[in-house]
Amino acid sequence: MLVWGKYRNLENSLKDFLDAQIISDSIIGENGNSIPVIVGRKNSKNWTLPCISLYVDAETLERFELGSNLRDERELLIIDIYASNEGERLDLANWLNISLNNGWRYYTYAENPSDRENPIKTTGGLVNVNFLTNSRVNLGQNVSEVDSHRHRITINVWISG
Repeated sequence: MLVWGKYRNLENSLKDFLDAQIISDSIIGENGNSIPVIVGRKNSKNWTLPCISLYVDAETLERFELGSNLRDERELLIIDIYASNEGERLDLANWLNISLNNGWRYYTYAENPSDRENPIKTTGGLVNVNFLTNSRVNLGQNVSEVDSHRHRITINVWISG
């Protein structure tokens, strides 16, 4: 079995951070329900609105200098907001922007043989953030209700410490 790699650790560290922020900031949707954070692309029809999905999309591996094998590793994270209306979309985008600004703690995860639903979590460095985009996803006028109020935030992140 593969151990959790850097990308999965990064995605789940962000999910844990956002789940905690949603609770501490008392964030709920306009329908009064809590807002789930989902790792991965939206590929099922059983999601409820509003929700937030996130995933690592790419990694840059630029060399620090010519002839060096040291690389400046930065991951591109995509965060999609699926809202039930435009006001909720804007409010969630603003809240995410503020919440992510200072970064979050990176954790490494390992399988927990006694409780498969709760992996073992070990504290790592800090995740630093550089915002790339923060905008509405315009898919036209004839789109499903789930996609009609979508917002995307893209960030480059790197782990320090």
